[in-house]
Amino acid sequence: MTVPGADPERQHLQQDLEAADFEAGAGAGYWRLVRLDWPTLTVAVACGDGNELGLRIAVDGYPAVAPAGEPWDLLEDKSLPVARWPQGGDSPPVFRPDWSPGNANAPYLVCDRTAIRTHAPDWADGQPNRAWHPGRTIAFFLREVQWGLRGTVLPPPGSAQ
Repeated sequence: MTVPGADPERQHLQQDLEAADFEAGAGAGYWRLVRLDWPTLTVAVACGDGNELGLRIAVDGYPAVAPAGEPWDLLEDKSLPVARWPQGGDSPPVFRPDWSPGNANAPYLVCDRTAIRTHAPDWADGQPNRAWHPGRTIAFFLREVQWGLRGTVLPPPGSAQ
């Protein structure tokens, strides 16, 4: 719904959060909306073991600017320690302990703002089907994250920090 005088970026995101592709992913249990505190979106994304990874996503500039995500502790409302990041499956290439901590804990994906900004332009150009562009939606971003979490295990809250 368009609200006169409202921030167009926020309106665009709100429309995408109400769109069929976002609802389909939520309905399938791939992700759920936790909250939107503009310009930050917090979601929970399903891991392979059935647990959820919290993800805080900066969405300022959306959709012209790619989202910027980081693993998030939903209970403590703070950045998730590396020891509690998803393990196994396809997770290491997505949340890389050797790269992500030095880059705002960003997922190593060509649709993430931080990852895009820390690589040469041809990195994203070489993966056009996975790269961000203004025609993408937040559901696209979440599908890319969730795809990387298949087969992963999320360490319990008591894991070493």
